[in-house]
Amino acid sequence: MATYDQIGDAYDLVYPDTGDRVPFVAKVLKNFGKQTVLELGIGSGLFAIPLTKSGLNVEGLEISEVMLDVMRKKAPDLNAYQGDIRDFSLGKQYEAVLALSSILVLLKDQQEIKRCLRCVYEHLEPEGLLLLELPNHPVEIAQSNNSQEVFSNDGNGTVVVIQSGVEGEFWTETWHILKRDGDGFSYENVLCRELICPPETLIEQIKEAGFGVIEEYGDLLGSPFDAESSWRRVLICRKNGVTA
Repeated sequence: MATYDQIGDAYDLVYPDTGDRVPFVAKVLKNFGKQTVLELGIGSGLFAIPLTKSGLNVEGLEISEVMLDVMRKKAPDLNAYQGDIRDFSLGKQYEAVLALSSILVLLKDQQEIKRCLRCVYEHLEPEGLLLLELPNHPVEIAQSNNSQEVFSNDGNGTVVVIQSGVEGEFWTETWHILKRDGDGFSYENVLCRELICPPETLIEQIKEAGFGVIEEYGDLLGSPFDAESSWRRVLICRKNGVTA
């Protein structure tokens, strides 16, 4: 979408610690014997590139051509399709699908989430895995509503200021992106929104789509999930062959 076209070349600056989370994802996939993987919203390849280097066969789906360009400069041999996670048909199935970095709740409503889950189901082999990383919004909102974070690349010309807060049914992040441009600076203001979805509603949607939740964690480091303190919620789901 246009949002990720605008933030594409600043994305890696904001998420420099993604590499710390890759080993857990790789361990889960390998423990369940999954080799062929589709990552929804592959972005700049922060997960997919090191997962591929770990020996997994990873492909990606991404709507933003800018993000794909960033990824392809880093990993020209990594196969990625340009497409929409709400409606895709790749003509093949995978042993696992990754939906990380809150991508499921970047969709605007429950109907779009259902459409995405339906597509995921069709692209998974029998007993395939869906690995979901979601925000635990009650904790995030309680601890960081109306907060501000600043990221810079050590004086090399880009500064990103992210202001976060609740707006209606969405958790919003406003990205203020300043870049050195010749003798001056360019400025962009980009709004990113996450749907605040009640956990019970989301679990029910996952089950209705034909998945069973088999493991749950509090982050992509493998920490136990605690509803009162975990900022993230990671669900390992298995395609069970029955849809509501």
